[in-house]
Amino acid sequence: KIFITMKTQCMYQLCFYLCIALLVSCSSEDDSNSSNPSDNVITINIDEYPSAGDLITTINSSLEGNLNYSITFETSSQAAILNGNELRVGDWLAFDYETNDHLFVTIEVSNTSETEVLEYNIAIQDVDDIWAFLSGNTRTAYEDASPGEWVWITESEYNDLANYLVETTKSGATDSQMFDGGSVQNIGGSRTFANANGNTMPSDDYFFAFKYYSWSSNAASNRVKLSETSTESSFSSVGEMLPEHDDGFNHFVLKGVDSKTTSEAYVGMYASVSIGAKNDNSSTYNYGEGNTATLDDSATGKVLLQQGLSTTLKQWD
Repeated sequence: KIFITMKTQCMYQLCFYLCIALLVSCSSEDDSNSSNPSDNVITINIDEYPSAGDLITTINSSLEGNLNYSITFETSSQAAILNGNELRVGDWLAFDYETNDHLFVTIEVSNTSETEVLEYNIAIQDVDDIWAFLSGNTRTAYEDASPGEWVWITESEYNDLANYLVETTKSGATDSQMFDGGSVQNIGGSRTFANANGNTMPSDDYFFAFKYYSWSSNAASNRVKLSETSTESSFSSVGEMLPEHDDGFNHFVLKGVDSKTTSEAYVGMYASVSIGAKNDNSSTYNYGEGNTATLDDSATGKVLLQQGLSTTLKQWD
């Protein structure tokens, strides 16, 4: 009796497992015939940093009649906007490859009796971010430059790089020190200079842009410097010589930066001509005669009008 009971139980279990297998098989066949929503997503490629209002795509609906269009979902609010049946760029800053390499938008199209839902995957294409914020002659000069060359750019382009490239840090003189309203003073040239105001460049950063105030026109032979030791020693040149430039504030970007700082760093420069400074009781700067790595002398109560830009993330070719 025990043997018969165990045999019967095994038969019941076998039948149960066969039924489960049959159900799974039928379910799999049903799934293979079902429509996967992701297959219906329309992919559109667009370069990062387009202009607000640029056309992304024209919406093509299968519906007829007087159609209404509305955005029912987007991954970044106001990234895309509608103008009739046109999908256009809204918030252009959302089209930053380093922040969003894809944006998803769902659009509902309807007439008086039917509704159609269209899903868009906007694939953002990576570009050289520095190039994207330059224009005209400066963009051409940047395109033509070799890695290691400094390119003379405009103040607005420098500010755009500072404001819109991700994870950017300003070192050297702060903006408030540069634009505090005080008069610019002449500091004699043929020296290497560095501010010692504690506003340093972080470790693991790419140093890619520089600005300073030149007291003289036709400034040439100047070099940007960096020390990863202190404001007094171990300064080395960054890139080639600065291109010849005018008096006043001058702005530059370095082509093809490929190496990071390995420790906290200090921005400096060798100036062949006089440069600008302002009174600042909380600041000190160091200097050394000629194009040198060692800055043995110091002056207190003044801040040199020179500043570097760096970022943790390489955003250029």
